[in-house]
Amino acid sequence: MATTMPMPVWRRALTSGIGLVTATIVASNVLRIVSTIVLTRVLSPADFGVAGLTAVIIGILTMMSDFGFGVYVVQHPQGNDARVLDSIWTVRLLRALVLTLLLFAGAQPLAWLIGKPEMRAVIEVISLQFLIEGCSSLAPFSAVRDQRIGRLSLLDIISAVAQTLIGIALALVLRNYWAIVLGGLMGTAIRSWLSYPMFAASGRRFNFDRQSAIALWRFGRTIASAHTIQVLLSNVDKLVLSRVFPLSQFGLYTLASNLAAAPSAFTSIYPNRILLPAYAAAWRAGEAALAAAYYRDRRRIMLLYMVAMGGFIAMAPSVIALLYDPRYASTATYLRLLALAPALALNNYAAREALIVADRVRTLLFANFVRLGWLAIGGGAGFLAFGPIGLVAAVGLVELPVMLYCWYELARIGVFRLNEEMLLLAALAGGVVLGLIGNMLYFAMWG
Repeated sequence: MATTMPMPVWRRALTSGIGLVTATIVASNVLRIVSTIVLTRVLSPADFGVAGLTAVIIGILTMMSDFGFGVYVVQHPQGNDARVLDSIWTVRLLRALVLTLLLFAGAQPLAWLIGKPEMRAVIEVISLQFLIEGCSSLAPFSAVRDQRIGRLSLLDIISAVAQTLIGIALALVLRNYWAIVLGGLMGTAIRSWLSYPMFAASGRRFNFDRQSAIALWRFGRTIASAHTIQVLLSNVDKLVLSRVFPLSQFGLYTLASNLAAAPSAFTSIYPNRILLPAYAAAWRAGEAALAAAYYRDRRRIMLLYMVAMGGFIAMAPSVIALLYDPRYASTATYLRLLALAPALALNNYAAREALIVADRVRTLLFANFVRLGWLAIGGGAGFLAFGPIGLVAAVGLVELPVMLYCWYELARIGVFRLNEEMLLLAALAGGVVLGLIGNMLYFAMWG
């Protein structure tokens, strides 16, 4: 009788949900680093300033109009029904068309508002980003719902590789910011196209259903309100500094923001693709099941992440010195401060997913009110006392008061454990100590 050989541990790790997510994040960040190493040697800091401003504009409009389409598909009782998916896809496509037309029409006044009138043409071109993305399939959301992460991770990697290669090729030819702008549009187009052939039953058709649209609105309006505040908060530093800094200095800040956003990819993908479906399944089994699963399902990953982030924060000068030429040295100060936010954000986003499945969607909105209060008081005081760097420090610490608020909400549903939370903060502090030692060794050995 034939026997089945057990799967090796390394293969089980790579094919598990967390293994696939980790592999995707590592691959994406390697591509990000390779891209910036090349682009910083071809383009100027001012080019990164233009690209950074376009990213801010796209990010603000995207989040302000985000009704949580992905979360809606994952949690909907009929999230795999073709008619429901057609209705969601139709609403999302109409939203994308409206955003494209609004941004194109408002390109000139927006360029004047940010004090960079020369950016009108760039803003008009990037308006196509919404329409291109809106044409993509909902199949990646369905893959999250069904916990089929492999094909979705492959889509992430292929589209990231394509965008990186296209951006580098355009930079070598154009030698200006258009390389980043056009590379981003082409990367989005490739991802949108691949979202159909890479997934089964991915085709959708136009089907506007009024009742489904109303149900989506009722679900998403709180999320949209929360995201509106969140995106304004996450970009208030860029909106202020884009007017205070010349494009060259703003380019250095943008580069630091991009590097700090590298771990942010994990803080969004891991809770959404791994923790959200696991917590949803636990909640359907009862409140006690969610309480048991909340820390258990993430403990090891969270500890490793916090140690790594502590080291990343402390070694920011070494990272900048290793990757870039001396023109970008001052980026390290910005990076150290900005990386504090993603260090704390993973814990907050894990709490967010648990609170969503526990029917406390409004906590997303309240958490952003906490962020708003922090930046209004701490950011304003920091800017007045220390100038731009004071505002940057407040932005880096914005997740700290949110963490305290999440603790309160978790306690209300019987999930909060103080010893687990203190263990995570201790891991972050230990990572900082190790990173400081590593930073000193790097400069002692390589200057």
